[in-house]
Amino acid sequence: MTQTVDADIVILGGGVAGLWLLNRLRQQGFSAILLESGTLGGEQTHKAQGILHGGMKYALQGILTPAVQGVANAPALWRDCLEGKGILDLRRVPVLSSDQSLWTTSSMLSRASGFVASKTLRSAVRPLEREDFPDLFRHPDFKGDVYAFNEQVIDVHGLLRELVRQHQDAIFRIDPPRSTDIHYLPSGEIESITIGALPMPSVTLRARRFVFAAGSGNDLLLEKSGNRAIQMQLRPLQMVMAKHAFPHDLYAHCLGSGATPRLTITTHATQDGKKIWYIGGQLAEEGALRTPEEQQAKARSELQTLFPWLDFSTVTFASFYVDRAEARQSGLTRPDSFSVESAANYIVVWPTKLVLAPLLAEHVLETLKEPSIRSGKADLRALCSWPVPAFATPMWEQLFR
Repeated sequence: MTQTVDADIVILGGGVAGLWLLNRLRQQGFSAILLESGTLGGEQTHKAQGILHGGMKYALQGILTPAVQGVANAPALWRDCLEGKGILDLRRVPVLSSDQSLWTTSSMLSRASGFVASKTLRSAVRPLEREDFPDLFRHPDFKGDVYAFNEQVIDVHGLLRELVRQHQDAIFRIDPPRSTDIHYLPSGEIESITIGALPMPSVTLRARRFVFAAGSGNDLLLEKSGNRAIQMQLRPLQMVMAKHAFPHDLYAHCLGSGATPRLTITTHATQDGKKIWYIGGQLAEEGALRTPEEQQAKARSELQTLFPWLDFSTVTFASFYVDRAEARQSGLTRPDSFSVESAANYIVVWPTKLVLAPLLAEHVLETLKEPSIRSGKADLRALCSWPVPAFATPMWEQLFR
């Protein structure tokens, strides 16, 4: 016999958007449940570099674009949380770097001068003297300039664990979405969701609001609803990882000729004591059209060109494709900010990028300020024996086994 559970909010999707929203909803007294069919953070979230950027990489032309404005307030919100003074206490989350660098090659020095001189970036970017350069750039063969800007880099896996830590009693692993029955009323509202997690018996969930926060999985959920007004797009890229034994931790962007950094590099530790340079930027954007072999060869060539004093012959490269799931835009362009779309009694969200998850959650909370959405307790006894989803394994541990 199928048991029934009633809650205020049911969230489908255990990435950063769903987990942050779960924290805020329960903090506000709502009975909220989160369902995940895979691993926590196992789609886009655990593939993020962890950069809490304020739009600098969108302002390489020195122009205050809508994309820059869309993320401008997010880093300060994160900083407060990481210091234990914000809407969530994230003091346990490791900060890998408190700031980042922007470096230029000798061929890009004139462009760098105009970039830093722009009114948009003058207060955000500061030139460094050579003695203050990150150690990698102190080599005599480095002929460019280095600038610093105040954007933190966090451990994404540490973030996931902290967002889950106090709410495991409300997070449940379910069978894949295709085997999840969503029951719609003729009005288009969701009446209930019947879920399973073998070998557990099925449970029917009823809620005042349902939130689709499943990233690319939102497309299937919308297909089940028959809703054609809310649509998703996928923008692909191919990220690269370089496993090495260099003593250099690098959190930096290389200024290129376009509006995207030539390379964006963050550093992460592996279980065997080595380091990973995790590489995005223009290399990853253009890499969507390359084979893995071509992309890895291009990455090796780029790094050898930019750092000719390092020996990359023993560095191991790997790459993987990422489909960024977002609200559909005209021309499939990058959205300037997060997306929150409401239909009937469900809400569809895409954070667009990690840094925007808190702002997305606050927007959802605003949409729930209706008399019919009252906070309350839920009887979760029918789910108390259900499994909790596992955490996603870091990509570098998956690729370099």
